[in-house]
Amino acid sequence: MRTSEAIAVSTRARRLAAAAALLLLCAILAFASPAFAAVYDPLNVIPYDTWRASGSMSAADIQSFLNAQSGPLKSVSTTVYHDATVVDDSSPTQHTKSKTAAQIIWEAARAWNLNPKVILATLQKEQSLLTTSNSADAARLYKAMGCGVYGGKNRCPGFSHQIWDGARVLSTYEVTYGWVLGASRTVTAYKSVDATKSVDGVVVSYHKTVSYKKTIKPANASTFALYIYTPYYPQKLVWDVYVRYFGDPQTAPRLRPVYRFLHRSTGAYFYTASEGTRYAMLSSHSWIYGGVSFTIDASSTVNSAPLYRLQNTKTHAYYYTTSAAKKDSLLKVRPVTWRLSGTVGLVSKVATEGAAPVYRLENKHTHGVLFTRYTSTVTQLTKGRTANFWNRGIAFYLGRSEETTTPVGP
Repeated sequence: MRTSEAIAVSTRARRLAAAAALLLLCAILAFASPAFAAVYDPLNVIPYDTWRASGSMSAADIQSFLNAQSGPLKSVSTTVYHDATVVDDSSPTQHTKSKTAAQIIWEAARAWNLNPKVILATLQKEQSLLTTSNSADAARLYKAMGCGVYGGKNRCPGFSHQIWDGARVLSTYEVTYGWVLGASRTVTAYKSVDATKSVDGVVVSYHKTVSYKKTIKPANASTFALYIYTPYYPQKLVWDVYVRYFGDPQTAPRLRPVYRFLHRSTGAYFYTASEGTRYAMLSSHSWIYGGVSFTIDASSTVNSAPLYRLQNTKTHAYYYTTSAAKKDSLLKVRPVTWRLSGTVGLVSKVATEGAAPVYRLENKHTHGVLFTRYTSTVTQLTKGRTANFWNRGIAFYLGRSEETTTPVGP
């Protein structure tokens, strides 16, 4: 027969287990937001505005991204690189101070106005440098972007040379090849055909792959550049890599995703629009990744209010507010308890035409703040006596702009 103390311990254990199961269930329900699959178009592989989004990642973002990959680029550095202030096709030179791969990629992207995500996707497409880890890494770095590597020669030898010239030619192909809408390009394609062969006197049918020339009309200068850089149809590999790591390239770069994480122990929700923070947290076992919670239109003038993120130093919970007065009050009255943990992004306090509301739900057990755009999620998580969340109403709005700025060329 168990003692009363043992029974009490057993009861507490069951309650903790039930609470953990409840937290996990809430996480699953909260993260069940609709997902939209990217659709491949061989004539519009990467839109031009995505192609020219050279500011999509900072040098720190790139480093955090590389840190989360198994490839060698996270620890690559060199003293041989280009002067990023001189935008030309000169060769790299020797310096006394070294630069990391992340810095070299970021500088080339900025210099040639090319999305660094395109450079990273090309590095994987050409030499698998995001995932490979073997004794051939040095050889792969030597021809990292596959730029000028043909006919048994490497006209751009070395990592920094490959990054700089790879970004340069991808960025400027539309000029050097005189791109205009409707311009055609003849590339190599492959197809399967029926064939026969004799095996021990018996005619056997089989399928074989043959190459042929295909004339295409890319829908934009960026897709045109991809087919010049690698003249094979279709350009599915670079698209697959881009989608795997960065999502659908058809999403306008002005639409900035805000990512959601759930802390395994505290039940706190953490929101960030920083690519670098996302990659760092993805590699942490303390956080559960919840995908994109909502999207901020960076070009909307309506989105002008910072969404402040404050952390409770005692409970490790996060509090979010668009009120500067509320933020200042918490930091002034209880400076030991609260600290400012940055801002998530710019949102709108008012319901303007076309603005979408974002609802705030509070977990009854952990007091974690869950943001959702969907009324169906609000109903699912807050209705009924057994509901695990309180509905705290509309937290803010997301304004949308109807006009976008024409991307700048090379």
